Amino acid sequence: MNGAGTGALPSPPAGRLAAGIDVGGTKTALVVCDDADRLLLREVVPTRPADLAAQVIGLAGLAVDRLRSDGRQLAVVGVAVPGRVSPLEGTLALAVNLGAPSLPLADLVQQATGLPCAVEHDARAAAAWLATQPEYHARFLAYLSVGTGISAGVVLDGRLLRGVGGLAGEVGHTLAELGGPRCACGLEGCLEAVAAGPAIARRAQEAMRAGRQSSLAVDATAAEVFRAAGGGDVLAAEIADSAAGHLARAVRALVLAFGVERVVIGGGLAAAGPALFDRLLAQLALERSASPLIEDALSATLIDLLPPATEAGARGAAQIALSGAMGRATQREGVGST
Repeated sequence: MNGAGTGALPSPPAGRLAAGIDVGGTKTALVVCDDADRLLLREVVPTRPADLAAQVIGLAGLAVDRLRSDGRQLAVVGVAVPGRVSPLEGTLALAVNLGAPSLPLADLVQQATGLPCAVEHDARAAAAWLATQPEYHARFLAYLSVGTGISAGVVLDGRLLRGVGGLAGEVGHTLAELGGPRCACGLEGCLEAVAAGPAIARRAQEAMRAGRQSSLAVDATAAEVFRAAGGGDVLAAEIADSAAGHLARAVRALVLAFGVERVVIGGGLAAAGPALFDRLLAQLALERSASPLIEDALSATLIDLLPPATEAGARGAAQIALSGAMGRATQREGVGST
């Protein structure tokens, strides 16, 4: 695998089992898959950002123990994490929403478990997996993850885009609103600061504290804001329409920048289901009706909402580990890289 630029999508060899661990802002998912991508195990636990390495190692150990008790053996571990990821070095940095330190994550997992470990950006891992699935299969695909943060994974002509520096797809830190709220990255008005889950929930909380009436609970989640909007709550609808508009513009940007034939929306906010998706499609319809160019660009693009509990990031990490983790040490020496 390449540390930057593009990398071929995985083609796992037969006969091995892989654990995939996807670290999110609020939850971390563990899966175990075989080389035919059959799901053998799934566990979901709250993320512990201050103890990230230990939690990942613990989940890898859990997978080892579960398989051993069934008389089977884990071959590799894949870890999907947000931030700047170097698959070649197996390192993590700049995970601003986790507040996690820079970590040689692959080496730490390998030392603890004795198993080869691959590390990939969470949205890129998800995109790589989705592009190989019959229901989403596409040679040009973008996966937009909307949860604690916002990021995209992009597959171009069957190859995964990583970019120089490992930050390709960090669309959550592009400008969405001049003078908008400060983002965890340090800038103001980033897409994450106005349309990620915490930003949506925070806006509802601030409005209610300022005296706005709503059926929402004070600690309502972003998904609950969208559901309340669907039920006719005026404040929730105002916030949901604003967030959906920002996300629609992000989808438009991905389509125009990369010419993808498919955009899949996932992440924690996807749990809102049709309450999110219908508003997003409505915002895109407004843009299409206002611009023949956007109508033409979007007419050839399928837009999907990922079903809950799909664990695309974890399954992508497992798939990538099966295809590449064994070669990471030799790739550092310039042998076997693609």
